Amino acid sequence: MSIVNDMKHHYKTIDKTCFTANVVYLFLHLLYLALFFVEKYYALVIVTSAVVMFYALSFLLIKNKKYYLYALLCGNVFFVFVSATTIMLGFNTGFHFFLIGLCVVSFFTSYFSKHKNIKGSIVWVGLSLIIYLVLYFVTAFNKPHYAVEKWLEITLFTINAIMVFAFILGYLVVFIRYALSLEKKIMDESRTDELTQISNRYALYDYFEQEEDKTNKALVLFDIDDFKNVNDVYGHVTGDRILKKVAEITNEALKDSFLCRYGGEEFVAVLDNLEENQAYNKIEELRKLIANQSFTLRDKEVKITITAGMVIYQKDMALKKWVEAADEKMYIGKKSGKNVVIV
Repeated sequence: MSIVNDMKHHYKTIDKTCFTANVVYLFLHLLYLALFFVEKYYALVIVTSAVVMFYALSFLLIKNKKYYLYALLCGNVFFVFVSATTIMLGFNTGFHFFLIGLCVVSFFTSYFSKHKNIKGSIVWVGLSLIIYLVLYFVTAFNKPHYAVEKWLEITLFTINAIMVFAFILGYLVVFIRYALSLEKKIMDESRTDELTQISNRYALYDYFEQEEDKTNKALVLFDIDDFKNVNDVYGHVTGDRILKKVAEITNEALKDSFLCRYGGEEFVAVLDNLEENQAYNKIEELRKLIANQSFTLRDKEVKITITAGMVIYQKDMALKKWVEAADEKMYIGKKSGKNVVIV
């Protein structure tokens, strides 16, 4: 299920990015088309009209999730458009900036593609560099096809510079936000016990480090009595089912407390802002809840019990010492007959 959700998030990001970019590209080229038409640059009007038509039809590619094909065609269209506008209007109009923007977009596309192969991006960067230099030298030794008025030259340069920086910023923001969401997911998963879906011991370490005020906190370490016998007699699948049920009951009973599976059949709970007797009563209630729970194992009703050790936090106590102190209390409970909470 997690993989399915990951893929949905992945494709949602691509779809939203492609759709937004296509809308921007379309309106940008409509603006160019209007300027070229007003200035009677009819050769560029024809080229830009074809580009506008391409972006209008590209919504079908995005709708059908042909993202890689869309990105590939966009890149080629930009190569043609930038080359035509730079040769006909001159280098100072700033259309060459888009070749720099394409380098960023190519790596963005590679990251979100199925194969995540950067070789294609390196080819695009190399091709962009070659076209950039060719356009520079061609325009350096040849006059533009159209004589561009200064106001239009400055206007186009400003629009193109702003748009390219906006493209780069936009794609990088999308990439960083996506990467941060993956990073958070990985961190969450690394701090979650796969079987019980509660926190694991690594989350306990984080919790201990993040909690500056540990006054009136009680750490409880408990495990399921004779759990090895359950696994030996009924199998590990049944044992896993019991662990999940115990975690569920505990999570519900201690919903305002930190809870983690410490390892095997051991659980740790940290109760907050409670006096010792209050914390004890809460864990005693949990013990009774689990003891009164019946498990049907191979058509037989079986009772499960827990033994718990509880320790109130002492000033400057390290987490290891805190857990060890609770473990000693739990050991006393095991020796005294199990199914008990020792403080």
